[in-house]
Amino acid sequence: MVRTMSARRLVSVLCVVLIASATAVVAQPKKGAPAPAKEPAPTGMEKAPAPAPADGSAAGSGSDAGSAVQMAEDPPPSDMEGTNENPDAPKLVGEEKTGISVVPSVTKKSGYPIEEVFRPITLPANMSEIGIAPHAQVSPYAGADALRARYGITRQVQLGLTYLLAGIFADKDFVAGSSAGTKVHPGKAVGLDVTILVQNWIGIKVGVPVYIDPVAVGLNLGAPLKFVFGEKFALGGLDDLLSIKLSKFAPTFYQEAANVQNAKLVENNSVLSKGFLRFSAYGVYQHKPQLAIIGRLGVTMNDFSTTKSDGGGGLVTFLRAGFQYTVKKRVDLGFSLGFDDLARAGSFGPAGLLNVRI
Repeated sequence: MVRTMSARRLVSVLCVVLIASATAVVAQPKKGAPAPAKEPAPTGMEKAPAPAPADGSAAGSGSDAGSAVQMAEDPPPSDMEGTNENPDAPKLVGEEKTGISVVPSVTKKSGYPIEEVFRPITLPANMSEIGIAPHAQVSPYAGADALRARYGITRQVQLGLTYLLAGIFADKDFVAGSSAGTKVHPGKAVGLDVTILVQNWIGIKVGVPVYIDPVAVGLNLGAPLKFVFGEKFALGGLDDLLSIKLSKFAPTFYQEAANVQNAKLVENNSVLSKGFLRFSAYGVYQHKPQLAIIGRLGVTMNDFSTTKSDGGGGLVTFLRAGFQYTVKKRVDLGFSLGFDDLARAGSFGPAGLLNVRI
């Protein structure tokens, strides 16, 4: 009985020793196996350990009990270059802008084009232009020149001033009963006009010409038109549509010889023209930015009649063509040839042009 109990105790001790040895062998790391990973440094985001139970037993149960919770790293942005960045997205205070700012390009526009084809009917605001246009007909010879000035009050409103400087002709050729030869006659016609731009292609022009001695007053009306086709062509006209006699006769700024002739008719109590109706048109071909070819054609109905009358009625057709060259942005030079009346060969003659803008 005693031997049997001793044998049982010996077997129990041997079993305990074998189990302990096996546990120690399993716990030893294998050769070549990687070293266990070091625990990450505390970041302050670890899960706080659960409080120990009051009875002193181990806290929690299962494989996750007592292990630290690590935060997952954010994935890289899908738009690494920032091309899809929303500039209107809210930003933190002090955050710097990393996007590329695009500055819109600004194109400076000229106040007055150098090309005649693009020039508006009225001058821009606060711009002035002074010009002369000497011209003559060969037979009977008659030359004249007028000083023309215009000023842009606004882009839509323009004020003009015209003064007939002088005329060169022989009185015997235009005044009945006179034998005086060719000489310079001082100009006596002056007038104001206003042009209002209704649309970019049409305006209204009203002018009042006055002759000083004897005093004669007229009324000039126009509807200046201009249409631009592409970058090379423009058509316009009707800038001198109507002239009406208000007192004695309707003065003209084209020829002083015509004013002297009418003044003499007033002294003789002769019948005078009531005015004229004129349908005129011009065309512009912009050969180069500084060079334009200009032609003008028109029909004038003197005394508002298509037939000859005591007041000098009848149809008169004129034609003129030439060029305009812009020497500088503010200076124009021009020259043309043409007929004041296609029915009279002697009405052929040259004309010049000089415009200066300030």
